[in-house]
Order: sequence, then C-alpha cells, then structure tokens
Amino acid sequence: MDSLPNIHSNRNNFNLITMATYKFEQFNTEIVNPKITVDLNAIQVHAERSTISLVVTLETSNAKIYGVELKEIPVSNLNYEGAENLMDRALEGLQKHIV
Repeated sequence: MDSLPNIHSNRNNFNLITMATYKFEQFNTEIVNPKITVDLNAIQVHAERSTISLVVTLETSNAKIYGVELKEIPVSNLNYEGAENLMDRALEGLQKHIV
C-alpha cells in the first residue's frame, strides 16, 4: 500500500517531508530526506518569462536548516492555484539538485 506524503500547512508556509537527497553549490553537504517548506510570502512571478521563483527551506532530521531560492521555475498558468500547486512547482525546481 502506498503511503501519502506527510504534508502540513499554515497561513505563511506549506511543507512536505521528502525522501530524496539534495546538493547545492553553496552548501558543502548533501541534504538527506529534508522537510521542505515553501514561504508563501516570498513568491516572485515573472510574467514575461512565464516563470516563478520560490524561497524554500530544507530542514534535516537533526535540525539543520538550509534556505534556498529556486529561480526561474517554468509555469504554464501564472494564476495562483493554492499552496499545493506551489509545492509541486518547488519540487520541480528542486529536481536539478537531486543526487
């Protein structure tokens, strides 16, 4: 039986616990199975390029927190479609950082 993702939200953030490992140039470490939180107050829409940028934090099980900006995520619909949709876009933006 497939398990549902562990998803939580509040007014300003939306988060998801993932089962992936990420690597970013600015951090000299691999970030394993983090809880990903999208800051709902830091969405940048680039209408002329049909992209958005999101600020996310990745928190590890040992309480290390990494903040990153995911830039130029392609979108086909620039209308706000809710926090769940933003998490999908954040996961798309994180794809290039999976190891």
